[in-house]
Parts: sequence; structure tokens; C-alpha cells
Amino acid sequence: MSPWWLVAGTAFILIGITKSGFGSGVGLMVVPMTIMAAPHLPSTGGVQHVLGLVLPLLIAGDIIAVGQYRRLFSPQVVKRLLPGTVIGILIGGVLLWSMGKQRSELLASFIKIEVGLESVILVGLHWYRTWRAGHEVKFHPSSIRSGAVGAFAGASSTLAHAAGPIIALHLLPQRMERQIFVGTCAVYFFLVNTAKLPIYRLSGQFHADTLLLSMKLLPLVFVGAGFGYWVTKRMNDRYFSRIVYALTFCLGWYLLWDGVVNLRR
Repeated sequence: MSPWWLVAGTAFILIGITKSGFGSGVGLMVVPMTIMAAPHLPSTGGVQHVLGLVLPLLIAGDIIAVGQYRRLFSPQVVKRLLPGTVIGILIGGVLLWSMGKQRSELLASFIKIEVGLESVILVGLHWYRTWRAGHEVKFHPSSIRSGAVGAFAGASSTLAHAAGPIIALHLLPQRMERQIFVGTCAVYFFLVNTAKLPIYRLSGQFHADTLLLSMKLLPLVFVGAGFGYWVTKRMNDRYFSRIVYALTFCLGWYLLWDGVVNLRR
């Protein structure tokens, strides 16, 4: 067995971990890790089918998370995000469908750079404001701002499965209780990822072999979800929030670096 399966397997376990709420944003590493492994694993269908390979596993993780937190989410927050998200998904779908493989990868690089910059800047601003105020200030976003965040998240998710930090940085300043935060993310991303299914089908992201492989890899998602759920149940809310901010900041730098490297290629 190729050692690259270890890289891919770790990525799929991370899907379950991040969907359970622990280390929100770590899921950003899933697509880059799978892209790294795909050329060495012919059964994955190659780099051009990575988005299609990962999407069913993301949806499986969403279903697990919704099952765990279905009574613990904020319908108001989800409703405010959805109108813009629909627009973002449609824009991302049109770009994905209209551009060839090279151009879509180029666009994905720009998306990674943008998401990386936003993650680093917004987390840095949050830490600065917290330091100046001496405590976290609760933030209530307007409907317009929520719509704009939803649009950017929808496009980023469609093009690179990279909406995690965008939504995390939108929800965390609202100082939700930890389980409400996780449940809101679970419901929102379940709606987003299922909406991407027909768009991916039309843009040729799915392949019969990769869909079959996705089904075979489902147990790894379950393993990650079980571990993440176990950890989040035992973690203090304050530490949970700090970990999410720290991981988002670090992954922002990673995305920025990965996007620039791919852009140079």
C-alpha cells in the first residue's frame, strides 16, 4: 500500500474531527492534503476529481454533526446567511463550470489567498480588540453583513471547500455557547454542501470510481467524528474559542502560503 494513503486517510479523519466541532477550520487542510496525495493514488481519479471525492465525505460528516447537534443551533443566524450563500454557490458553480481545469485551479489559488488573508487579518484584529478592551466584546452583525459573508462563503466552499474560517470568524464574535456554535455550523454546512451536489455533477467533478472510493472511506470520517465529539464534550468553552481562533490564524497562514505556491506554478 502506498504511503500516500496515510496522507489521504489523515485528511479524511480530519473531516470527522472538524465536523464534530473540535478544531473548527482544520478541515481546510483536507483538500490540499488530498491534492498532494491524489497524483500518487490512481484510484482517486486524479487531482481533477478531488473536489468530487471529498464532497460526499463532507456531507457524511455534516449528517453526523446534525444528528448530534440538531436541537442546538441558531435558526436566525442560518437564515441570515442563506440568501447570500445561494448567490455565492451559483457564482462559484458558474466559474467552476465555465473554466477549464487549469483556470479553475488558478481561481482556487486566488480563493485560498483571499481566505488566508482574511483569516489572519480578522483574527489579528480580534486579538487586538480583546487586548485593548480587556475582554471579548459581543458582536451583532447586520443582515447585509451576514449576506455578504454568506456569499463569500458560498463561493469559497464551491471552489475549494474553504468556507470554514469565514463562517467561524463570523460566528465567534457573536459569543455563542459552544454547542450552539457547533450546531449552527453543522446545519449551515449541511445545507451548503448538499446544494453543491448538482453543481458538481454538471461541472464534471464526480467520477464513478471516486464516488465508490468515497463510500469505502466513510469509516474514517466516523472515526474522526467520534474522537472530535469526545474531546469537545470535555473542553471548557473559553479554551474552545481560543483554540478555534488560534487554529484559524495558523491555517490562514497555511492557506496563504499554499495559494501563493500554487499560483506561482
